[in-house]
Amino acid sequence: MIYQHRLVIARGGRLVKRHAAFQREALGALEEHGSVLIGAWEVWIGAEAGCGVYQIRQFESLAAWEQHRERVHQDASLNERYRSNLSPHNDFVETAIVKCADGAPPLAQAWAPVDAVRGTPRGFFEQRILYFRPGTAAAHHRFYFEHLVPVLERDGATLKAFFDTVIGPGTTNTGSHRSIELRRFSDMASWQRWRLAQESDEDLAKLVKESWLGKVERVESVLLYPLDYSRMR
Repeated sequence: MIYQHRLVIARGGRLVKRHAAFQREALGALEEHGSVLIGAWEVWIGAEAGCGVYQIRQFESLAAWEQHRERVHQDASLNERYRSNLSPHNDFVETAIVKCADGAPPLAQAWAPVDAVRGTPRGFFEQRILYFRPGTAAAHHRFYFEHLVPVLERDGATLKAFFDTVIGPGTTNTGSHRSIELRRFSDMASWQRWRLAQESDEDLAKLVKESWLGKVERVESVLLYPLDYSRMR
């Protein structure tokens, strides 16, 4: 599977209107054209809090993604609705194509309809975008999955996805040096306990702050809350 990871920013109090317009004008049409929206989260804590939305869309392959783009491009009605009713709410859009990294937890291939998940319980997600020096991602991943993942699966924290970038920011001719980690928490208290453990547990603090961060060039972290139409929740 291939995934589209997208950041949409709607500032100036326009995010709520953007949510309504997206569901009304685009959500169903994009799925009809072969794009499955598996995740959609509003930024609660971090850069662009209250203004940003992250989305993840699923495709069977790069070819399927390209076919989807062409079908959307040819849909004159959808494009007009975008221009008139959705685009005016958006300030910025950034998109990358990603894939599950080797060793990452598997994602479902089939998902329930959006209307079947509305109103069901939601947790919180911490998203960390990790940047590496070119050529060092593989060594980081070996250390991450062997040493870090087992000790961080605690206090209600579950690693739900880990992606490497295929097309977009953080890619070179030789591969990816940008990864995306998505970790789910049952509630805010679980997230707070998880974060505090990395300060109060000396061995864990050393592992995270010295051994792990020593293999990472830069980290961008946000806390996300699923929108009601998000399948990942």
